[in-house]
Amino acid sequence: MVLNWNSYEETITAVKSIAAMDYPNCRTVIIDNGSTDNSVEQLEKIASDRVEFIRLPTNLGFTGGCNVGLDLALRKGDDYVWLLNSDAVTDVNTLSSLVRVAEADKTIGLVSPMIASLDEPSKLLNVGGLYEPELPSYRSTKDLKKAREWAATCPERIMLVGTALLIRVEMVRQVGPLDLEMFAYWEDTDLSLRSIKAGFRNVVDFGSIVYHKEKTIDGKYHDLKPHYWYYMARNEIRFWKKHADFKSRLKPLWWQYGGQLEYLKHPKVSDKSRQAILAGLWHGWLSRTGSYNGNIRMPRVLGRLIEFHSRVRKT
Repeated sequence: MVLNWNSYEETITAVKSIAAMDYPNCRTVIIDNGSTDNSVEQLEKIASDRVEFIRLPTNLGFTGGCNVGLDLALRKGDDYVWLLNSDAVTDVNTLSSLVRVAEADKTIGLVSPMIASLDEPSKLLNVGGLYEPELPSYRSTKDLKKAREWAATCPERIMLVGTALLIRVEMVRQVGPLDLEMFAYWEDTDLSLRSIKAGFRNVVDFGSIVYHKEKTIDGKYHDLKPHYWYYMARNEIRFWKKHADFKSRLKPLWWQYGGQLEYLKHPKVSDKSRQAILAGLWHGWLSRTGSYNGNIRMPRVLGRLIEFHSRVRKT
């Protein structure tokens, strides 16, 4: 399944890479998430017996759009759904390898390939993460050696990113779909932990790879849109409120706050993005949900205090 939002050229490239795979027992579903460009017109052209196109009238967010595909799989009785980001490209044998891994153990809920850079294919971007309940904390890695070590020593605590995520439909029946209130970002981390809590394992398939467009290259944070900063700030707070009690969540929330202070003072983060970070923090603290709009603001005095803290804080 590929979710499109105003990016039909990337989506078509992703779908072409799917069509070239060696795994025959699948169909491709493209879901247009309320695009306002000419995506619908362009994507309707590639619909076929093997490529289903679904048009949503409004943008339901990454979570809402993907949940349309998950619901379709539940109704059709499919075994798996593969979520492939529209700005990603797959190798010919990736899905075959992912399914082989999942079929070997019915307790596996999620499988991800290694994620590499689309611009620099030899550069790994993500090879899994680790949940540490005793702290609690979550961290990801691009270090293959560390990832293999985690897989060998802590297989029941592996966390995955959603770039190219193979999802066992039976797991979705038990834990539910993606969290609609997150809208976008951190929903994969949330699903990974819900999978673990339900008794499933999450696995990185070190024998497969997908190439993904990097969010940042050489620290070019100015290329990231304000909505990215808003959801990342807000939803990490939501994640810890959801999965840790009040006392346990204080430490990760303090670390999260410190991380956002670093972004606030970064010279390549635009003024609009700084406002989005502050708005995300504010709405996270207030447990607000829904989509981002550029008029959202943290109260002015509080925002100024936090920006001052970001400038004087020692790291």
